[in-house]
Formats: sequence, C-alpha cells, structure tokens
Amino acid sequence: MRWDALFTDLEAQLHSASVAHREGEIRDRTRTEQSRVTMSQRLIAQIGRHLSVSTRGGRTVSGLVTNVGSAWVSLVVEGRSVVVPFTAVQVLRELDRVAGQPLTGVEARLGFGSVLRELSRDRSVVALWLGSPAAQVIGVIERVGADFLELGLSSAGQDRRSSQGREGLTIPFTSIDTVDAAHSGA
Repeated sequence: MRWDALFTDLEAQLHSASVAHREGEIRDRTRTEQSRVTMSQRLIAQIGRHLSVSTRGGRTVSGLVTNVGSAWVSLVVEGRSVVVPFTAVQVLRELDRVAGQPLTGVEARLGFGSVLRELSRDRSVVALWLGSPAAQVIGVIERVGADFLELGLSSAGQDRRSSQGREGLTIPFTSIDTVDAAHSGA
C-alpha cells in the first residue's frame, strides 16, 4: 500500500508540473502576441467609441473616433474633425482592452501626410496646434511634403482658394500637436 501512495504522489507531481509548464507557455505566447499589437490596431478597435487623448502640447481632446491611419487618429469633437498624429499622443483614456486587425495594403500606407494632403486638396481651413507651449495658427494647407507642410495663413474675408498675398509658414510634421478642421460628416 505504501508503494501505491508513492506512485499516486509522483503522478500528482508530474501532472502539476505539466500544468504549470503549459500555463507558463500560454503566458509566454500571450505576451509575445501582445508585443506585436500596434497603436493603430488598438485604435481601430475604438472606431465609433468615445476616446480622450492628451497630447504632448498640453491639449486634451475628447470625442468619437472616426478614422485611424498608420500614424494618426481622427476624432469628431464638438462638430469638427480633430486629427492627432501618434507622435503627439501622450496618454489615451477610455480604451477598450481589445485590438483590431492590422492595417493592410493602401490603409497601411496612410501616414500623417496622407490626411494632410486630403485637407489640402479640399482647401479646408484648419487650425494647427503646435508643440509645447501650445500655439495655434489658422490657415489653408497649401502644400504637403514628405515631412512638412506649408500653411497659408487666413485672414477674415480672404478667399481660401487663392494663396496670393497670403503669409505662409513651413511647419515640420514633428511640430504639429493636432489639426482641427470643419467636420466633413465622416
């Protein structure tokens, strides 16, 4: 009878070690999978939900997530679209714990310049919030380069389609905290 107890004890130890090894392997695989999740995947899962973004320039923007690119998120805030480049994000609040699928194809290439080129094409008047301390400039995006934009400053009554006589600024993307534009219904 003593031998039966010994074998039962050894079987229990072996089973316990096997379960512990399997649980450890599952934890390792889970951590590995989580390490591959990108910010855009986390934000894609938030489309249609409310989100609060604190930026490095000191702004807090809260609104409905409408679109996500590979390097930016767009929210509707009080009737206007606000685009926040990931480089300006300091803290995100109110996120679900889920992640969406990775961006693929054309979507994966929709960087911050892509959304700025769309605003430029539409000749939208935008308010650019720049770095820290926060400063705001208002105008029309005249041209978008690889890592900068040229903004024609707006003044009251000026035709937004014409850049003649308009003072212009060249602004690197890295200086942009957020871009506020009129809501397009997105």
